[in-house]
Amino acid sequence: MDLHRLESSLRKAFPNLASEEFEIVEPPSPRYNCIAYAAGDTANWWQPLRGRYWPAHATYSYSIESLREVFAGLGFEQCEDSVAEDGYQKVALYEEHGEWQHAAIQMPNGRWRSKIGRNAVIEHRSPESLSGGMYGNPTVYMRRAID
Repeated sequence: MDLHRLESSLRKAFPNLASEEFEIVEPPSPRYNCIAYAAGDTANWWQPLRGRYWPAHATYSYSIESLREVFAGLGFEQCEDSVAEDGYQKVALYEEHGEWQHAAIQMPNGRWRSKIGRNAVIEHRSPESLSGGMYGNPTVYMRRAID
């Protein structure tokens, strides 16, 4: 994996990353995507398509509401923003034109992680780090209590 080339392509795909530091924290993998990663599953690709995994409790669609249902079924509740809260883990759900595009998950250090398609997992400052890029914008924030 050519890290320099990957970092350069990520900065082009996500203009906000060009002005901030981010880190590649896991190598590329075609096994799982951003939704699976945010859900804690690195063995399956989550997508409402035949042959892919999609939770039975969620509507089988690309609507942002369907993705909200996915995370609600995992114990998340909708919240106001991406600001770190003691005792909670958060996810940010991205959409463009009403369809979900991406999910990012907050780490205990307050930073965020995103699996970029079949590519690497990156750690970035905030959900807005990926705004205005190919994933649209984060429009839904959810949280769940952590033990």
